[in-house]
Amino acid sequence: MTRLRVLVAALAAALFLLASVASAQYSRAPFFEHTLEVSQAYGIQLSLQRLDALELVDEHAEADDDDDEGEEEEGLDDDYLEIVEGFEVDLARYIGTLRAVDPELAEEVEEAIEALEDAVEDGEDYDDQVVTLRFLLETAYQRVIPAELRNDPAFVAAVIVELSLGEGGVAEGYEEAVEGELGAYTMGYAALERVSGLWRQVAGRATEQQRADVEEMLEFLSEFVYVEPVIEEPIIGNPEEAEAPVQRMIGVLETVVDAELFPGRDLASLAAHLPEELAGYCEMYDAGQDELALEGVMAVGHLYLSADLGQFLGFMAPEVHEEALELIVALTGLEPEDDDDDAEADDDDDDDDDDERAAVADPGAACRELLEVLREAHEVFGG
Repeated sequence: MTRLRVLVAALAAALFLLASVASAQYSRAPFFEHTLEVSQAYGIQLSLQRLDALELVDEHAEADDDDDEGEEEEGLDDDYLEIVEGFEVDLARYIGTLRAVDPELAEEVEEAIEALEDAVEDGEDYDDQVVTLRFLLETAYQRVIPAELRNDPAFVAAVIVELSLGEGGVAEGYEEAVEGELGAYTMGYAALERVSGLWRQVAGRATEQQRADVEEMLEFLSEFVYVEPVIEEPIIGNPEEAEAPVQRMIGVLETVVDAELFPGRDLASLAAHLPEELAGYCEMYDAGQDELALEGVMAVGHLYLSADLGQFLGFMAPEVHEEALELIVALTGLEPEDDDDDAEADDDDDDDDDDERAAVADPGAACRELLEVLREAHEVFGG
């Protein structure tokens, strides 16, 4: 990972110099135009993907039971418990908005998540809970994400990017499977199916060659990377096997929807955008709208962590990065990717993340502190 981080930092510096040329290629920038809504859509889609993965695990377990007649079903294996544990972080991305537009549905979603978690924890059959929660989440998507965005090709493409490169996504699922995370592989498999479905929503805009290029990558991922929904042992191979086809697919997708889909391509613009986006959410904390504020902080924090800005600042301004990272984790519970010498320390702290977040006595003050840190980050780029 050390070599990868240095390479990313070097590439980020080069991309910064070329940013004005690259960003001018496209007329849309959904990660900048709809930062919050992309995060909300990602949260709901990721929860739906978790349900897809749980159904795949259940189908695999039933097949095993058929082969081992007479053995009692033992419930969800420990390798897959993290799939369920992720619902709470997903929920924070959208629950404030959902509660504002449909409080009854918001309560039903929360209760359904709790019912599913209880069923899994007790080793019970969870089929009914999955069906109920899926219906509620699909309804929530309609209520939270405006129709004009759900039908906007650039917005749909941004969601594809998140499910391809984000936490629980196609690229990460395979990488973590190589590291022994069996549940991550099933999440990646489910992400690929969901990405393929979203692609069909925008494929009509593609030229014949563009369609062939994207579908070639999807076919490669299906036939050579995610060949089965559930694995019994860690993958032996290149952890970046899924990364290259995903990156190529997104590159083609940019031309299909005429939109910038790599928000980290112009790090200077991203560094300017994040504090501008965050400022209003800090005011929401002061107004007592904590859930709505948290949605925005999560959207900003996720972009900081996922779009190479954090890695770049970790290289160029490590003190600024460390402070930003600490505040983002404390406020949101988002987990940064472990790398270099920090990996072991981060692993030790994972169990404390929830406690650290709960210990933020004044989230409004912490938000304003993060705002100042992000402004310092912008100054690194001359802002």
